[in-house]
Amino acid sequence: MTDGALSDAKKEQIKLRATFLNNIGIGVILIGVFTPIVRAMYEPAAVSRDLVSIGGTMAVCFLFGGALHFAGSWILRGLSK
Repeated sequence: MTDGALSDAKKEQIKLRATFLNNIGIGVILIGVFTPIVRAMYEPAAVSRDLVSIGGTMAVCFLFGGALHFAGSWILRGLSK
């Protein structure tokens, strides 16, 4: 291992970190984007009162979830060592 190659254990740690961030990103998108959509289908009156705020929150959650996904992808670049 003197050539700088990663051990199998280190590669698995990198994969787990990336998977963790990706899963958190998926959770943020599910809660922040899809939950308001489903709620609007079952309770339209609750959504019509504050549509701008709900839309803004959905956009922020979508962007944050996407950023976590790309952070996980960026971490995976460490496997090429």
